[in-house]
Amino acid sequence: MFVLSSITTLVHAKLDCRNFELRGIYVGASDNILNKVRKAKNLNINAVVIDIKNDDGEITCNLDNPKIKYTPYIKNIKPLLRKLQSMGFYTIARIVTFKDKFISGFTDNKFAIKNKNETIYVDEEKMSWINPYDKKVWKYLGEIAEATAKLGFNEIQFDYIRLPQYKSLEKTSISQELRTKSKTQIINEFLDFIIPKIHAYGVKISADVFGCIIPESLKQSASSSEKLGQNYINIAEKVDYICPMIYPSHWPAGSFGVKKPDINPGKIVQYAMQYSNKALKDKKNKARPWIQAFTATWLKKAYWKKYKSQELQEQVNALRMLGIRQFCFWNPTTKYEF
Repeated sequence: MFVLSSITTLVHAKLDCRNFELRGIYVGASDNILNKVRKAKNLNINAVVIDIKNDDGEITCNLDNPKIKYTPYIKNIKPLLRKLQSMGFYTIARIVTFKDKFISGFTDNKFAIKNKNETIYVDEEKMSWINPYDKKVWKYLGEIAEATAKLGFNEIQFDYIRLPQYKSLEKTSISQELRTKSKTQIINEFLDFIIPKIHAYGVKISADVFGCIIPESLKQSASSSEKLGQNYINIAEKVDYICPMIYPSHWPAGSFGVKKPDINPGKIVQYAMQYSNKALKDKKNKARPWIQAFTATWLKKAYWKKYKSQELQEQVNALRMLGIRQFCFWNPTTKYEF
């Protein structure tokens, strides 16, 4: 039986989620969100993460800004938010930042990262990206974030606030910019640009980051932070909450001395967040990890297991042992087996 402690009553306008144990769940974007959260509430989930700009780059609801094109996955966002908050849910708007298949609703593709032959650059997952070095891109993302803040969300969460991690950008339209300013620098500058805009509305800000950059911040492994543009300590200093994705399935075999990470969810979560606590020191309460609520069937046979209530509870228990009382469950399908 999956058991969590009781929900704290939330007051939208005055809420600081460091004053309670945030336990969140990703619900995507649809008109079925209320049905999805009812079971979660019975299990003492008290926060929901809703897509506003999704993984393809689509805006999922009307943001009351005629310049921002949208697809109405959520037909009536304001009544939905009011209902969720009346039920005691802390509401988080997820904005997928620089990964963008639809080029963020721009009228053409001039803000996409391009190859030298002017075709759109795509990464190893066949996804396109918008140029984080372009201040017009910043302006557009700022308009999305501000319009989202005005809707009444408690928090805005920036996901894919990075650059592609594997496929080289050296032969693309931003190759010269990469030599002028590092990926880490440009991501930090983007945060400096957008954070005051959101805080002006009394809305909190969080950022999703790769789990692998946590030990790298302590120089405990080969660094991919610069490839991504994500420095764990720097980002944590800027945002209200940093959300490392520490899914056991995403760690290579042998990580932290664990031969089969996905088979040992509690150990992996424990080791990852031990590093986080060391890296953040007095700011460790800013960490609110994403933990795994999906089954990684793509892994080799005998290297994965089905994730149900026991596996979720093992991860939660590992966090609690370290004094970490906040977390969110991630399942990209939004179908959970509690």
